Amino acid sequence: MDDLFYTLFGQASGTATGTQVALYAAGSLLTCIALLLLARRNDLAWWAQILAVFAGPLTIALLYGYEGLISAVPKMAVAAYGLWRFSKYPPVGKFGREVEVRGFSLRSLAWGLILTVAFTALALGPMLTTGFIFSDLTTALWLSLLLESVVVAALVGIANGVRWAWLAIAGSGAAYIAVLFGSNPALATLALLVFQVLAALYGWWAWRPLPAETATAEAEAYPPSPYKG
Repeated sequence: MDDLFYTLFGQASGTATGTQVALYAAGSLLTCIALLLLARRNDLAWWAQILAVFAGPLTIALLYGYEGLISAVPKMAVAAYGLWRFSKYPPVGKFGREVEVRGFSLRSLAWGLILTVAFTALALGPMLTTGFIFSDLTTALWLSLLLESVVVAALVGIANGVRWAWLAIAGSGAAYIAVLFGSNPALATLALLVFQVLAALYGWWAWRPLPAETATAEAEAYPPSPYKG
């Protein structure tokens, strides 16, 4: 069992570092599940994301340093916001929502960049105020936190029906894999990042305009015919 734990997480079981990596992996797995559910416009996705934050960032902060709450609480707020935002869409089936899918816009891009910077600053926390993050050999650390913040910001976009946010999540996962290859990444972390990329690409595909939706939109663009009815 210890050998399996080390193979998956690259740390010895029972250590503080090993527990943190395992909790982070559990949170990442739940986020991937949330992405798959979001691709189906399912309300349960946001509950999965709430569990992801609780199992990962929130539990790590409570166990190993309350300064982590500076980042964990906003992530929980994003999941709660997504649940609230989806509740505004008309229901479809048992847990589905008729989400209004929106295309790319400069406004959504600007908001995405602003949120990414804000979430990254919160993730850096004391490291930003003490200047530690500006020291040598911290490039991989702040890049990883930046890429994680892209996912959080993209979830806000998905909550509002922004389709291109899926590509931001896929790009974040791919870039994170490239960053980790510069070190000795845990097998579980790499596998979950691949899962994240695939889930995001599936979400991008699933949120495409369907032929019926396209025909309806085109029909609504013209005034009704005076010869009908």
